[in-house]
Amino acid sequence: MIRIRDLGFYYREGEFRLTMPEFTVARTERNVAASAKLFHYTEITAENLGSFHFHGDLSVCPITAVIAVPHDTKSGTILRGRHLSKEETIQIVKPEEVIDDPLQNIFRIKNALDAIISVVALATTLALILVFALSLRLRKRAIQTIFKIGCSRMTIARLLKAEISLILLMSGVSCVALIFLVDWFSNDLVRALFIR
Repeated sequence: MIRIRDLGFYYREGEFRLTMPEFTVARTERNVAASAKLFHYTEITAENLGSFHFHGDLSVCPITAVIAVPHDTKSGTILRGRHLSKEETIQIVKPEEVIDDPLQNIFRIKNALDAIISVVALATTLALILVFALSLRLRKRAIQTIFKIGCSRMTIARLLKAEISLILLMSGVSCVALIFLVDWFSNDLVRALFIR
């Protein structure tokens, strides 16, 4: 029996049998035409294994890789041992071993970059606090003058808050513009700076 999965129809003893009529576009005694909703997936069994074959040109599309799943560790070791000679053109690798080293390097780089970004963010925050503190100290006389001519402490706080908000807004706009530019030219930057 060949089952076409996802509830479409199945073929048994020379006859198509429907399981869900809404997948059917047309039906005759010998054929059933299914709609595009039907996902075609043929179950591969020992009986129909010989009917599967490649329809293309093997010289244009050669097989370059095969996934072998051994029954146990001993079978895997024997299979890898058969392809260890220097004359052998076929290489057998364990995917987790091949992928593990590059992934570890990537995660090491990510951790280093995260640490650097954290230190830079802390230094930037401290620098901003220092700039605002020095600005207030340098403008202490101006703030006292504003207070003496009749402005309340709340008005002075609002003025300082407006100034800080304007600085943060302008720096945010500049930051977004820089991020957009870096994102736009990221491929060229990576090629120019890292890939040589």
